[in-house]
Amino acid sequence: MISSFLLVYLSTLFISFVFGEAEIRFTGQTEFFVNETSTTVIRLVIERIGEPANVTAIVSLSGEDTGDFFDTYAAAFIPARGTNRTVYIAVCDDDLPEPDETFTFHLTLQKPSPNVKLGWPRAASVTILSNDNAFGIISFSTPSSISVIEPRSRNASVPLTLIREKGTYGMVTVTFDVSGGPNPPEEDLNPVRGNITFPPGRATVIYNVTVLDDEVPENDELFLIQLRSVEGGAEINASRSSVEIIVRKNDSPVNFMQSVYVVPEDDHVLTIPVLRGKDSDGNLIGSDETQVSVRYKVMTWDSTAHAQQNIDFIDLQPDTTLVFPPFVHESHLKFQIIDDLIPEIAESFHIMLLKNTLQGDAVLMGPSTVQVTIKPNDKPYGVLSFNSILFERPVIIDEDTASRYNLL
Repeated sequence: MISSFLLVYLSTLFISFVFGEAEIRFTGQTEFFVNETSTTVIRLVIERIGEPANVTAIVSLSGEDTGDFFDTYAAAFIPARGTNRTVYIAVCDDDLPEPDETFTFHLTLQKPSPNVKLGWPRAASVTILSNDNAFGIISFSTPSSISVIEPRSRNASVPLTLIREKGTYGMVTVTFDVSGGPNPPEEDLNPVRGNITFPPGRATVIYNVTVLDDEVPENDELFLIQLRSVEGGAEINASRSSVEIIVRKNDSPVNFMQSVYVVPEDDHVLTIPVLRGKDSDGNLIGSDETQVSVRYKVMTWDSTAHAQQNIDFIDLQPDTTLVFPPFVHESHLKFQIIDDLIPEIAESFHIMLLKNTLQGDAVLMGPSTVQVTIKPNDKPYGVLSFNSILFERPVIIDEDTASRYNLL
């Protein structure tokens, strides 16, 4: 059975031939997706069906001429003895960033005639794909290396400027992450991975990375913020895809060298070292370019087991503030131990560094308290001896008659 569409087509063709009509239309491909290159050419084939006739067909761009084609107008003459002609539309390769652009070319007749009419299809679409980095090239627009100081008792932001060169069409999102150390980046920076979005038309974005105050003694740390991937059609400029952030050495530790001292009661000066900027192995760590100070407190209690200030010992410091000048890593507290003639059991006192008095780029670490014990002295437990007449005269004891003799 012949379909209704075929019947209509045959009827139209029959009428054209009966009444001597010719029909002009596009044939073949009428929808194109092409790149913007200097060698891109669109081929449009114009066909005449029906009665032979000399026909001049016009192919022209619909709408504004945007400069994307070398020619936006073409004429094709089909003689009576011919049936088709081909016209060529060349794409113009410019340096303008552009998104996907779709253009329509219409088919018309130069001199309309009652015996020649336009058929279908009579329009062709050409889409020039996005080109010349229409969605941009993403990169950092900051120095390749940024040195920052870890703030004290607060967090601070480091602004990073990203630019979108070439085109700014559409929304573009770039991902990044942070690596380096030697400590995990999460301890010093936030965030350490994420997305940065450029809205349509935006060429510059400022993204803030937070430097955290972690109160951990650290030497210089080097972190690398790297752009990893991008969505939305943009590209990453590989030569400017990373920024180095150096967190300067910070949080110099302040602490005693040891937590316990046991000393005899004699007339001497006890020297207690206090360290600044050294780890447990004696290696330098943390900042030391500025002055640091901390106050201390001497603690005693009213009991026989506790030494009394100015009776058992004397604080030889002029005040209770200990100062470390720049690049000085050790200071000392000195106490005079008083030698008296009073029998005493072991007595102790404590020295505490006060955290809330710490000034400068430093943190209080352990041990922050020292216990000083003065050994028992002046025979506190007494002296044992014999008190007997044996020291005055000899005593003769008869073994047979005396079973016990008192020496007192």
